[in-house]
Amino acid sequence: MKLVLMLVLVAAMVVLFFCGYFAGMLKERYGKNLLIFIPICISMFMFHLILAITELAKSARWQ
Repeated sequence: MKLVLMLVLVAAMVVLFFCGYFAGMLKERYGKNLLIFIPICISMFMFHLILAITELAKSARWQ
């Protein structure tokens, strides 16, 4: 189970990285646009997912 938690954690970090990349790319191309809120919302969700996974990993149930 710890392997699954680590894989989801790595996937969330990769998605978080690409959301930052795409937010920067959208800001560079289109300036301040409402389209930039999509990667920001996804990255906020991924950040909370990373925090939840690290808390789950501390529990003895998921070891």
